[in-house]
Amino acid sequence: MMYIMPWERNDTRDRMVTSAALLLREHGVSGTSFARVLEHSDAPRGSVGHHFPGGKRELVADAVRFAGGAASAAMRHAVQRGDNPAQLFSMVCGFYRRALVDTEFAAGCPVGNVAQEAYDDATLRDAAGEVFDDWRTILVDALVAHGHSRGDARDLAELCIAGLEGALILARIQQRATPVERVERRLRTLLSPPTKEST
Repeated sequence: MMYIMPWERNDTRDRMVTSAALLLREHGVSGTSFARVLEHSDAPRGSVGHHFPGGKRELVADAVRFAGGAASAAMRHAVQRGDNPAQLFSMVCGFYRRALVDTEFAAGCPVGNVAQEAYDDATLRDAAGEVFDDWRTILVDALVAHGHSRGDARDLAELCIAGLEGALILARIQQRATPVERVERRLRTLLSPPTKEST
């Protein structure tokens, strides 16, 4: 899940991190080279060593945390304005549906892409894990606040994340948004406040 915010044009490092996040959602880790990031961000070549002494791993980890943090901020804002869990999940699905169509089904989730491709890299695995943990916490808290037990909320939050990430993979393969729409439709029912009969 990802909401890319406009960067500050005068901050080279921010531009590079934002560009890396955008490239990761379409090209994954292997396709997000420093050369491609420099071209996309219009950053000077000498900025690589200056801003990312840890190399590509540092850049990708920062991009994952940036993308994840932007998504978390949007989700928390939705909760604060009073969205219930079903509305919250629909908002996220709507964002991805638009991103898929706008990029001709090239854009997946940068966090999910990194998790799949670099699961054996402890640094990148930890960065993705932190993001998924944060998203799960937001969803769990929202579900509990709307009447779900904490145990059910944990299960539902995992189902939301896993369902949407899987739907994004299928949507990119099928070149249509139908998988995302199906996941949203089915999960909205489960995310609604439990009835007295089900508690």
